[in-house]
Amino acid sequence: MSLNWVMLGSTPHTFISLPHERTLYQSPPRTSFTLTSPGSFTYTTSSGVVHITNQRVIYTPTPSSTPTNFESFSAPIPNLLDSRVAAPFFGPNTWSASVQPVSGGGIPPATSAIELKLVFKDGGAFDFYGMFERVKERVLQAREAGSAEVHLEDLPAYEDSGPPPPPQGGGGVPAEPPPGYEEVQRQSVVAAMVGKS
Repeated sequence: MSLNWVMLGSTPHTFISLPHERTLYQSPPRTSFTLTSPGSFTYTTSSGVVHITNQRVIYTPTPSSTPTNFESFSAPIPNLLDSRVAAPFFGPNTWSASVQPVSGGGIPPATSAIELKLVFKDGGAFDFYGMFERVKERVLQAREAGSAEVHLEDLPAYEDSGPPPPPQGGGGVPAEPPPGYEEVQRQSVVAAMVGKS
């Protein structure tokens, strides 16, 4: 997790991507942000945009809604733990997670119990949550496999191509009975008749 380390773009809510980074989700612009460590600090903004990339979660606040010392937030996907969505009876949906700080990220590593809360005023909490969990699963799988590359594409869908083609080269039902078939049938009928008498 880091504060004010995202390289911001020239227009609001944009950022410069890291190598091999792709943006997978972008929230509506009225998403509020609260980062809290009880007794230590609180960062709050009333509006901004949260992004999910294949490497991290990034929040860029609307410049008019933020204190002067808060420009951006980013956290590697695996450092966001115990994520959950809340759908209150009244009010907008929220997404929360515990955050594990990274060294050199602007938060002392000894700080514990850092809580991140996003409030989706214009919707999108469940879309965000679904995408986050999908990406986190793939990132953790890649980490376990020792791969630096995260594959986010789904496997191709199964397509039913209809009935199987007929077998080639003599398979299937023959046009006429095999040689000697009628003789064997006649003998079995005679044997059955003799056995009844």
